[in-house]
Amino acid sequence: MADDKMHSKIQECSLRGLNRILHDEILNKPMETLKLAIPSGIYTLQNNLLYVALSNLDAATYQVTYQLKILTTALFSVSMLSKKLGVYQWLSLVILMTGVAFVQWPSDSQELDSKELSAGSQFVGLMAVLTACFSSGFAGVYFEKILKETKQSVWIRNIQLGFFGSIFGLMGVYIYDGELVSKNGFFQGYNRLTWIVVILQVKHLKSYI
Repeated sequence: MADDKMHSKIQECSLRGLNRILHDEILNKPMETLKLAIPSGIYTLQNNLLYVALSNLDAATYQVTYQLKILTTALFSVSMLSKKLGVYQWLSLVILMTGVAFVQWPSDSQELDSKELSAGSQFVGLMAVLTACFSSGFAGVYFEKILKETKQSVWIRNIQLGFFGSIFGLMGVYIYDGELVSKNGFFQGYNRLTWIVVILQVKHLKSYI
């Protein structure tokens, strides 16, 4: 009985401490919080661009083209963080990107199958994945720049990032699928595989924080 009371007191203190930290670091610092709206909006846009790319490209072309984000991240690191990369480092990045692309390139039989299954405009899909590559590089480097210039912890920044991401995501849902959501509910179309992906993403974010 005493252990239960002690455990409940610890939980209460933890919740109070968490509320105090969130209030001090987020609500009382609105300008610092608003800085995360930029990368959050870009990440939301990037996720939607990837859906467009997958809808208009076969999986192999999408996977290979998306490896360009390795180079875009390096370019933004040099321009925004004033990092200096030597010739061998640039060459290593190019070799890495090329190697990953070759590893993911399908065999002849897979190419034939993917061409039969692919639908939509190849140009639209290519532009979507290229834009996603640049947005991924910019958002990642911008987030790193914010972390280096402020004293707030990574997990506070992730909460701010997730807060704006949820707002932008919900706005997109109700703009494009508002009628369907109102009729069939928010979780329409969710199946067991969908929930597995959601849980895996949550665990990945938890381990990162």
